[in-house]
Amino acid sequence: MKKIFSFILLIFLIGCKQTAEPPPLPEDDFLIIAHRGASAYAPQHTIAAYELAYEMQADYLELDLHQTKDGQLVVMHDRFIVNQQKEIPVADLTFEELKALHDESPGPREAVSQGQQGKNEGLVSLQDVLERFGTDANYYIELKTPGDYPGIEEDLIAQLKSFGSLSGKQNPPWIILQSFDRKSLQRIHKIEPDIPLIQLYSFEIPPSFNESDYRKLTKYASGIGINQGAVSKELIDQFHQHGLDVHPYTVNEKEEIRQLYEWGADGIFTDRPDIGVEVKQEER
Repeated sequence: MKKIFSFILLIFLIGCKQTAEPPPLPEDDFLIIAHRGASAYAPQHTIAAYELAYEMQADYLELDLHQTKDGQLVVMHDRFIVNQQKEIPVADLTFEELKALHDESPGPREAVSQGQQGKNEGLVSLQDVLERFGTDANYYIELKTPGDYPGIEEDLIAQLKSFGSLSGKQNPPWIILQSFDRKSLQRIHKIEPDIPLIQLYSFEIPPSFNESDYRKLTKYASGIGINQGAVSKELIDQFHQHGLDVHPYTVNEKEEIRQLYEWGADGIFTDRPDIGVEVKQEER
């Protein structure tokens, strides 16, 4: 009888964990999220870019995440690396193979387009970033193409737990996870419901959401990330009415940041965290 009762209790607890409410994000705050670090001033996804963003007092360091063939979590934007004009998927390379190819490359295309030298500091792993900043910094991590990496959700959570608590009691949260992949976020919410999750969107025209869309979102997400061009005050208000935060990306001009602040956005992704912090301090 005791065994039957214990089994029923276990099923009940698992069910409760899977249907837990998404954790809230900080109220009355405007989060400055350093997009790939302070990537307007230093090559993206480098320790230098993250150190600069940290010095600029960004609220979050934003990382793009992929996983190598041998299970290493690496911080880079693309799901492939170009070698001899061929695109080689990250998932097909070991960490050492990827590192060797990465170190041979001239630097991120985005850095060059922004007028930087694109200095290559070497491939950065998630562990490198966590070891550098630990729990002194907050992290906003994007799972880029999680379908390419079976089990990446569990591996990421395990690595984060080895560096700090994921109890959900931090304010602001130490970790926020984001993805365009809804199924990946739903999987994370079942595994670790205390982590705030952000559903990413990109629209060419202003979107329209119905009540069914909001109901699905609020089962696992604490908010959305959406391209700046699709944002309006009305859209922000609609998401707020359903208890969801809105973080537009990628916003670099001072007046545009100020407008989003005045519209009630809950934060912005920016390549220029110093400008975002400046606006935030002016508006307080």
